[in-house]
Amino acid sequence: MNKENHPQIIFKELKTRNDLFCQFDEHNGVLLLDVVNPFTADDFKTIASIIDPYFSTRGEFEGIIINAKKFPYWTSVENRAEYLNFASNNHHKFKKAALSMGGFFTKIVARIGRGRVHPKIKTFKYNEIEKAQDWILE
Repeated sequence: MNKENHPQIIFKELKTRNDLFCQFDEHNGVLLLDVVNPFTADDFKTIASIIDPYFSTRGEFEGIIINAKKFPYWTSVENRAEYLNFASNNHHKFKKAALSMGGFFTKIVARIGRGRVHPKIKTFKYNEIEKAQDWILE
């Protein structure tokens, strides 16, 4: 991270039963989701427990980083509906969304999302978290 331009981001960390790491920098308004498995209903509850209080008191997040080896597909039709509903209800809470993932499907999702959701979307290679942070905070 370019320390001259941006303050260092220090994350508070939560882990769900599904091995989703939620790392949140309240000072800078950046949420990092380190995804191992497809999202579950419990994951969405955990994420909501972070974003809802922040959004209600401070407004929009600077950004969200979703870091995954590949796009976190859903496990069932119901799970897909939960995922799409959660995204639909919460995308307006973020100025920028960084998809730090491998796989071709990520580029398709980013292309579809541009112009359809509120945050600016940019893709990064898997684990390029520092580059994603720099982009969010520029």
